[in-house]
Amino acid sequence: MIYKRLTASLLFLVALPVSGFAQRTDASPQTDNTYELWRVRSQTITDDLLKDAAQLDTLRRSVIWVRLAALWWRDDPRRARTWLTNAVEVVEQVPNRESPQEREKRLATTKLLLQVAAPLDQKLNKRLITLLADIDESASRSERSGIADTLINAAISLVEHDPKGALELGTQALRLGTPSDIAALLFPLRARDTKLADSLFEQALSVARQHPEPSLLDSLTFAAFPVQKEVPGPVPPVPENLRTELLGLHAAFLSEHVNELRNGTSFCFAVRAFIAPMLPEFDRLLPQQALLVRQTVQKCSSYIPTARDELDNPAGTQSLNTVDGLLKAASDSDVIGLRTLYQQRAAQLANDQKDYDRAFKILDSMTDESRELMQGSWDAYHWDWAASAALDHFQSGRLVEMNLILTAIPAKLQPFAKMAFLDRLPATKVREGAPTLQFLNDAGTGLRRSNIPEFEKYTWYFGLLKLTLRYQPSEAVAVLKESLASLNRAVTEDSKFLHTNNFANFLPASLLEINEFAVKETLASVTSVEARAQLRLHLLQDTLQRIKKR
Repeated sequence: MIYKRLTASLLFLVALPVSGFAQRTDASPQTDNTYELWRVRSQTITDDLLKDAAQLDTLRRSVIWVRLAALWWRDDPRRARTWLTNAVEVVEQVPNRESPQEREKRLATTKLLLQVAAPLDQKLNKRLITLLADIDESASRSERSGIADTLINAAISLVEHDPKGALELGTQALRLGTPSDIAALLFPLRARDTKLADSLFEQALSVARQHPEPSLLDSLTFAAFPVQKEVPGPVPPVPENLRTELLGLHAAFLSEHVNELRNGTSFCFAVRAFIAPMLPEFDRLLPQQALLVRQTVQKCSSYIPTARDELDNPAGTQSLNTVDGLLKAASDSDVIGLRTLYQQRAAQLANDQKDYDRAFKILDSMTDESRELMQGSWDAYHWDWAASAALDHFQSGRLVEMNLILTAIPAKLQPFAKMAFLDRLPATKVREGAPTLQFLNDAGTGLRRSNIPEFEKYTWYFGLLKLTLRYQPSEAVAVLKESLASLNRAVTEDSKFLHTNNFANFLPASLLEINEFAVKETLASVTSVEARAQLRLHLLQDTLQRIKKR
């Protein structure tokens, strides 16, 4: 249903002329011509996007508007604000007798708008937050947590230029529900302002005391103990009193759920995730409860593959730290999941030690049941490690070994290994005799023959397009056509693209410099309006970047 106010906005949007771009400093005539060329290209893509939007329902149309607003915000703020306002008005319109399914879709769109709009316009931002905060007592816990997560993501986008605003959004998120990853906000906020981060951490502890959700406790543990949880990079420390209070909540969680030990796996998985790694910190900061915690983890040891290592090695040293040791542990185990885990760790360790032959032998020795348990990782390890090993051989001048390792893996995985090799090949090595065109052609031929599902194949085609632009740009348009043809075959009635970021970096603006007309014509062949719009949005993003560089 389209309301009168929305209709008026649509008419205004269609009739709106192209406004002037942001003022630029004086430049040479050649620079001005280049700037104008990219400006026209950007506007043409935008016009096509508006035509795509007109074919969608109002909610999905609002998603295109808000993304256009974000892209044009700097260069055309007047028109960008119009799009953003129109998008907010769409989700503010509540149909008569809105069904639960309709409300769910409207709120999902509101969440997406907020993620994009949060750093752009504070007033419109508040209107979106008001919509999300308007939930009644009947709202489920998962619905509340989803809204809280949305506010956390919006807060992250504010940290750099408005840390206090980010804190306010984080606070509101905690009031509405239990966010699953508050550490994602705490890390950048602590780097920006430690006092604000401490305030948010204290509020999160208060929520955790009332609702000790494992996801919240685990996220707080990442924020409080980044070294122990192997978080990369330097992070300002969390005060000891807050760390101690968090460990107290861990102990309370164990005490409350101790009777669930009989259920085994589910409870013990939570123990393994966020309590077992903290045992040394219990000894240091909460010694009066450390024994009780260790006893509880001890009871879970039969369900947790590596719990024994953490109990016996408070500093976190692994007892199974050799390939032979891991393989022996695998052979001694009758539990298929545990045996698979040890074999995978052994293969990974062998690969890390550049003992490539042994790594592949371990993978190849795994049973079909183990390979199934790995859920596609077995294939991924093969082509990923083969590419890294081949690159290592090439850089050391061992060309025979390079070719042997790429042909030794299963034939169905060889195209992916060669594509990964080309992607990782340093630019300086291209001139040193790397078989770039041979591998590129082999990868293309293998991909065309591959029987992998089409929804996987089209993403590989776009990876091939990226490599073709780098090594054989004259063939890029042909590969683009193959990529989009594969995408069309993969699309189903249930395919959704506007709420994802699946096509990021798939279509660089350099394609337009090769054959602009062919690129536009090929894009128009995409049958899914959502997929076509998403591709054009990312192409527009890259095109506008060219303007900003002028």
